[in-house]
Amino acid sequence: MRYFFLFAVVIFLFTACGTKREYYQPSQISQLPNTPKNINGKIINFNNNIAQLNNNTFINSFGDIVKFKLDENYHIINTHQDEILIADDNGNFKVINLQGEELFSYKFNESVVSASLDGDDIALVLASNTLVYANKNLGIRILQNLGTAYAQDSRYASPYFLNTIIIFPMLNGKLAIVNKSTLKVTKEIIVSSEEFFNNIIYLHIKNDTMIASTAEKLIVVTPNKTLYFNENIKEVNANDNEIFILTKDGRIIKKDYNLRKIDEIKFQFALFSKSMLYNNSLYIFEKTGYLIKIDTDLKNFIVYKLSDAIDKKSFMTNGKFFYQNKILQFN
Repeated sequence: MRYFFLFAVVIFLFTACGTKREYYQPSQISQLPNTPKNINGKIINFNNNIAQLNNNTFINSFGDIVKFKLDENYHIINTHQDEILIADDNGNFKVINLQGEELFSYKFNESVVSASLDGDDIALVLASNTLVYANKNLGIRILQNLGTAYAQDSRYASPYFLNTIIIFPMLNGKLAIVNKSTLKVTKEIIVSSEEFFNNIIYLHIKNDTMIASTAEKLIVVTPNKTLYFNENIKEVNANDNEIFILTKDGRIIKKDYNLRKIDEIKFQFALFSKSMLYNNSLYIFEKTGYLIKIDTDLKNFIVYKLSDAIDKKSFMTNGKFFYQNKILQFN
């Protein structure tokens, strides 16, 4: 029996090794509408908000290249107007303006994974799944751990200031609502209860509707109801009325804010990497070197070849796709 088991294992391994992976192959490829242009500097780091270049500059959420000399061993977490939120891997955090003046600094016991700024108020999430509410003048006002979080996705949504509350996208699949007046967590909304890779990767607020997502579940919260949608999620984009969910198996699912399905399209074997809504089109970079432009009605699409971007660090924002040391401007 033991020999039969070993034989079965060997056969399985040989079969697995012999399985050929299939890749996305578009039936038609169009010529790029614009020629990618070189930029000074190369992307060395990026997150949902910015991309850092290797020459004391960074790309902000508007797609502008901004000069900024970063302290050694620090990386940029987020920006707000002319103020830059930076941190290192040892828990050091600073707010610095573009002139290099330090406006706030603090040493935490663990690293900062996401942060946002609103005037003098600062909201942060630490690697230990701890939320922090601070003020430049008053210092730390809340520091509260919300439970253990195991192994996070590399994408982190940023805290969101909304009138008298702050919405913290936590690492254990929760949204924590903090009241700035009472300095208390008034509500915890569970988006997903997965044990691993369960951090909030997307957070969008429109009027009285909140959309949030982990890699396994999307939630829509309104004053009257809470709706859930389970899926293997790679990217989420939302406009004023619709939500576009990009799945890990190459589908684009379009839903309304009530999570009613409007349409769906599948790109066989596609591995979506980056995406962005811009001028009534959804732009998607596919990992094997294709740029997909599809109308928001999901009826018409064009595929471009972009081999230079394969395995390169990239950043997509405001109608621009940056990769390595190049920029492609969308129409």
